[in-house]
Amino acid sequence: MEILFPLAQADVLLPLLERLAPDTQPRWGNMNAQRMIEHLDGILQFSVSDKPAPVITPEEKLPHLLQWLRTDKPLSRGISSPVANEGPLLHPDLLTATNHLLASLQEFFRHYSENPSHQAIHVFFGPIGYEDWLRFHQKHFRHHFTQFGLLDE
Repeated sequence: MEILFPLAQADVLLPLLERLAPDTQPRWGNMNAQRMIEHLDGILQFSVSDKPAPVITPEEKLPHLLQWLRTDKPLSRGISSPVANEGPLLHPDLLTATNHLLASLQEFFRHYSENPSHQAIHVFFGPIGYEDWLRFHQKHFRHHFTQFGLLDE
């Protein structure tokens, strides 16, 4: 099932992350490289948690959004995250943040292999399980890796 998230495969992910430097400038938006990595990491952590979260999508629109999630359509550039970390950085440097992201990615796969029916709340999509989280993380990583020039559009 990891094929739904090819950016999680080490032979794909690690060379991309190695190209990211603390001074890498985004093509759009105002995150710096470390904040982007910490943002991806935070959403990965949330996807295995039981933390309650408000769903900002009206309930009647959830089926349509879930249908969109299951397509290959990318996240749009102008999308803003209601859970973007705007406080202080969590790690002392980009390398530490990147290593934490990689550990969280391993935890994601471990968690769902041991808890295959687990669902976590996504603020846009509501409660979703493993395959939908895989799809979301693929879109999310691709969005931010494109933002920082690690992937072509």
